[in-house]
Amino acid sequence: MAEGEGALAGGSSTEKKHSFDFALWKASKPGEPSWESPWGPGRPGWHIECSVMASDIIGENIDIHGGGVDLMFPHHDNEMAQAEAYHKCCQWVNYFLHAGHLHIKGLKMSKSLKNFITIRQALQEHSPRQLRFMFLMQPWDKSMNYSDQTVDDAKKKESYFKNFFGAVKSVLRQDFVSQIQGWTAADKA
Repeated sequence: MAEGEGALAGGSSTEKKHSFDFALWKASKPGEPSWESPWGPGRPGWHIECSVMASDIIGENIDIHGGGVDLMFPHHDNEMAQAEAYHKCCQWVNYFLHAGHLHIKGLKMSKSLKNFITIRQALQEHSPRQLRFMFLMQPWDKSMNYSDQTVDDAKKKESYFKNFFGAVKSVLRQDFVSQIQGWTAADKA
C-alpha cells in the first residue's frame, strides 16, 4: 500500500496484536461454511474472500474496482494489501470508485434498519423514467436521500425534458410537413 492508505485506521481489539491487523482466516460460526486448516476449522476473512474472487475472475491487475463509500477503509485497503503481497505488485487496482449510499429519512438504507424500499415498490409509485432522472440528478459519489422532494424534483426534470423534446419534434415535423406538401413546378407538369 502507498503512504497514507489506511490512514483512517483506528480503534483497537484485544484479539489484535496491532490495530492495523485484519483477519485472513476466521473460525467458522455454527452454520457457516468451514474448511480444515492448520489453525483449525474456519473460513477466509471477508477481505481475502473479495480479493481472491476478483483476482480469479479479472486477473492480477484490475483497472476499475467499485463499492460503497463505506468500503473505502478498511475493506478496500485490506484487499489491496493482500492482493499486492500475493501478486508481488505495487498496484493491484488502478482506480477505485466509491459510490454514495441511498438514504431514507436521513439514514442509510438497510435491511437491518428496516428502512428500505425495493425497486418493485418504487415502480408501483413512480415510472422507470422518473427513477432514472432521480438517480441521474445526484452526484454518483455522494449520498442521495430518497424523499418526496427528490422524487418531485425528478418529475419536474422529466416534464421539462418531455416538453423540450415534444417542442423539438413538433418543429421538425412542421418543417418536414411543409416541405412534403409544397408543390414544385416539376410536380405540376
